[in-house]
Amino acid sequence: MKSVTIQPHQPGPGTDTPVLAVQELGKSYPSRKGDVLAVRSIDFAVHAGQFVSVVGPSGCGKTTLMMCIAGLLPITTGSVMFRGDRMSGPRDGVAVVFQDYSRSLFPWLTVEKNVALPLRDRGLPRTEIRDRVRESLEMVGLAHAAALHPWQLSGGMQQRVAIARGLAVRPEMLIMDEPFASVDAQTRASLEDLLLKVWAETGTTVLFVTHDIDEAVYLSDRVVVLSQGPSVVVEDLPVELERPRDQIATKQTALFGELRENVYSLVMASQRRTSLSGDAH
Repeated sequence: MKSVTIQPHQPGPGTDTPVLAVQELGKSYPSRKGDVLAVRSIDFAVHAGQFVSVVGPSGCGKTTLMMCIAGLLPITTGSVMFRGDRMSGPRDGVAVVFQDYSRSLFPWLTVEKNVALPLRDRGLPRTEIRDRVRESLEMVGLAHAAALHPWQLSGGMQQRVAIARGLAVRPEMLIMDEPFASVDAQTRASLEDLLLKVWAETGTTVLFVTHDIDEAVYLSDRVVVLSQGPSVVVEDLPVELERPRDQIATKQTALFGELRENVYSLVMASQRRTSLSGDAH
């Protein structure tokens, strides 16, 4: 089997022009009683090679925010800039991995054909499609499953197929919306470490949405904390844990515990403020 040829990547905060700049982003939805604001005035940036996670209370608009950033939902106010250009819809250079792997894969297609699907839409030569599919499946440890169908795989393996499909387009930025929320704890830990390995090998910038605070701290260079909806950025915390990360050793450090407590306190404080505000009315 041919090995994957990749350039080593040293992840870090980056000092160049941001790959992604979210500027005063707001999103509202129409209703019979008037517009309902989901997110308001969101500001943050992500530099090349960074791994940035977004956390917040349940229902705060994390998925809405990610859909807007990916160009899958129109924004109401503000802007999303990718490499200095305003995004007004999906674009090359950005790939998305969704939470529900069972609905994002086509059960009648083999693993290989699922991964190849976005490449065929780009009109690439067959040989290049074949090479990219093989390399992406090798990265996630599924080269042996290329001829199988999604229904023949476990949930964790199906999500690895979804990740491989995102990697196959060789994105500059990978947006992931709670991709490990539907798998068991052991599989989640395995997928987290696989993602960190692939990230380090490829240099892909990652924007990762999760409701799991431990996961956000473990994976990230930074954690962006959102308030209860309509959400704003409460804090943008640097995570200065040493890399490579380890599921046991990293989580036993004092710094990991401090960061987890800090993020948890920010999320809970936002929920309490919203509850008190609601009681006052």
